[in-house]
Amino acid sequence: MNKNRIASLAAAGALVVVACIIPPRVEAQAIARRVSSVRDGKVRMSFAARPDICGFDNGISTNFRETGNDRSNWSKEKSEDVEYGNRCSEGPVRVVATFQNGALSGLRTYVGGKWRAASGVTDIGTVSTRDATEYLLGLARTQSGKAAGEAIFPITLADSIEPAQPIYSIARDNSRPTEVRGQAIFWLSQVDDDRAVGMLNDILKSASSSEIEDKAIFGLSQHHSGKGMAILRDYAEQESAPEEARGKAIFWLGQGKDDGGQYLRSLYPRVHSNELKDKIIFSMSQQKDRASVDWLMNVAKNDPDRDARKKAMFWLGQSHDQRVSAFLSDMINR
Repeated sequence: MNKNRIASLAAAGALVVVACIIPPRVEAQAIARRVSSVRDGKVRMSFAARPDICGFDNGISTNFRETGNDRSNWSKEKSEDVEYGNRCSEGPVRVVATFQNGALSGLRTYVGGKWRAASGVTDIGTVSTRDATEYLLGLARTQSGKAAGEAIFPITLADSIEPAQPIYSIARDNSRPTEVRGQAIFWLSQVDDDRAVGMLNDILKSASSSEIEDKAIFGLSQHHSGKGMAILRDYAEQESAPEEARGKAIFWLGQGKDDGGQYLRSLYPRVHSNELKDKIIFSMSQQKDRASVDWLMNVAKNDPDRDARKKAMFWLGQSHDQRVSAFLSDMINR
């Protein structure tokens, strides 16, 4: 076989391989082309939704089969694009892109229901979840307006997609606007994937701004696994970490469902900053258990720091515990 024939067969083989790899990306580009042809108005598309979500007039619920309507996104307004019956409606995911003067100005996401009748709307129909998420990720990676952040949420609703890694890459991308990275961090914290906790920790460790630090701390506090709380405890104790960020970690530890109060009580004598002590006192005032109230009364009575005693007294004054009234009366009459 001559060299030209071999080269031709090799090239043909290469084209077959490329053809097997590229189609999803080509399809996603086809979506982009169809959408970008609209200068003013709305573009609709649909794709398969996760089986554990449903939609209703003003929101989307997760794990509805087990826990009922646990809203993950809502507003006070009824949907202007989709109509629903009385029950929470299963898939598909419905995305509406709005354009003004050829620029994408916003995205709205729904689950279930049916499209409302409307004129001047371009409907590109049902697309695969892979093509839809490729297109939406493209928006999140390249757009600069609020639509870039809004493109991330529907990715988390797509069926048979593992969104953690691509969302994490956006969250870590320093070239992206802070608003977009913030949306990526938040939705990463909502992903049902325990790997997201390590990703959020990486974001916290590498954060180059206080805004991203705050988003990562909040994200760690929100992950359903609860594993982020252990990371926040370590962070709250790091003397080298920014004091303000440590204070945010302390705040969210105090809001946790686990025994954050017990941990914060143990942390109090180990921090050296008055500001952080104030944060712990406030967090303890938000706990309603007897041990936390007893701890606050002990600080108010015995802490060697006069300001700490005053802060504890102030927050005890907001309590409705009957024991506190008697305690405060006794302290005032001393």
